[in-house]
Amino acid sequence: MSADPKLSPIALGARPAGVRVVEGTRSALIARRAREVEEAAFARGRAQGQQAALAGAAGALLRASETLEASRQQAAADIARDAARLGIEIARTLLRCEIDAGRYDIERIVRETLHASGAGRGACIVHLNPIDIARLEGVVFRVGTKLEPDPEVPPGDVHITTQRGLLVRDVEQALASIAERIEGDLA
Repeated sequence: MSADPKLSPIALGARPAGVRVVEGTRSALIARRAREVEEAAFARGRAQGQQAALAGAAGALLRASETLEASRQQAAADIARDAARLGIEIARTLLRCEIDAGRYDIERIVRETLHASGAGRGACIVHLNPIDIARLEGVVFRVGTKLEPDPEVPPGDVHITTQRGLLVRDVEQALASIAERIEGDLA
């Protein structure tokens, strides 16, 4: 230790415990100790700031991940709905092409519709497009069944009038019903 004229020597009875000897003046020691305290406080503040920033970033990341998951789920639902609509439109187009080309079994369609009507052996009138009437020329149906041309009925559709009422087998309505069921299943 350097001699400081302001300090006078003190006589101690025993060697002090927990004391260390440092070089330099008292003011240099105080300045160094102040710098160390300041640096430690700065380091603590910096660590706290980083921790707060990471916590904020983690929260933002969590929110972004939740938003992404919600978007993914919505996109999956949209894709399923769009795929179903596309499938129905493809079926509608193919069905119309097949009907326009005459590649459908109108006899089977009429017989199935007659069976579904519940008319049994009762009298009924089957309304068909004139094209379908021509395709059924020579086909024998049960007694009391009369085929009647109706240009308002699209090819492939069958309308049956019985004593119980009217039964309509409509291709477009069937496709719309299928689409509605699929949409309901996807919801």
